[in-house]
Amino acid sequence: MVLNLFRLMAVLLIAALVALSSAPGVAHKDHNEMAEANEQVEAPGVNTPGAMHEMMEEHAEEMEEQRPKTFAERLMRWIGRTHPFAVHFPIALFPVALVALILARRRGETIELIRALIIVAGAASVIAAILGWFTGGFVLVDTDAVQLWHRWIGTGLAVIGGAVAVWALRRRSSVNSRGMVIALSTITLILLVQGWLGAALVHGMDHMNF
Repeated sequence: MVLNLFRLMAVLLIAALVALSSAPGVAHKDHNEMAEANEQVEAPGVNTPGAMHEMMEEHAEEMEEQRPKTFAERLMRWIGRTHPFAVHFPIALFPVALVALILARRRGETIELIRALIIVAGAASVIAAILGWFTGGFVLVDTDAVQLWHRWIGTGLAVIGGAVAVWALRRRSSVNSRGMVIALSTITLILLVQGWLGAALVHGMDHMNF
């Protein structure tokens, strides 16, 4: 189980690095799309009151068509809206567990509290990933490359986080092992990439520009 877990983490870490390295290309594509949209808005006749009013009506009609109609659709949309604050739990707990474990191993202190942190963080990562599927919709492929990477890296993190939590729950001695330090370190690195992708979805690809 441990070997398979490390293999899965290695694959996910590589995928996260590829996602981050491919971000500039996606940003360039988005920039071109925005430029084309601006050219359409600045085209002759578009800035006239009549044309602007027509564009606003078309936008309102599109929004109305996308609005959930049934109770089940509204419920799924509402559940999905809890994803942004649910992700804060694994984002916070996994790095805290890592730092606490490193300090505890150096000082020879008890690790029972760290074990609880790992278990809660793993459960929280699974819940956050499920809520993410409600937010992004239950599709396997997204047209937006950033959302596609965010969806599947998040799903992979849930699998790894859940596996690490089960490992800590079933084997108390695993918490104070070098393997657990490696696992938590890898999860923390992937969380950094995943957090960047999530912010890019909300605030744009240039949200971290200096």
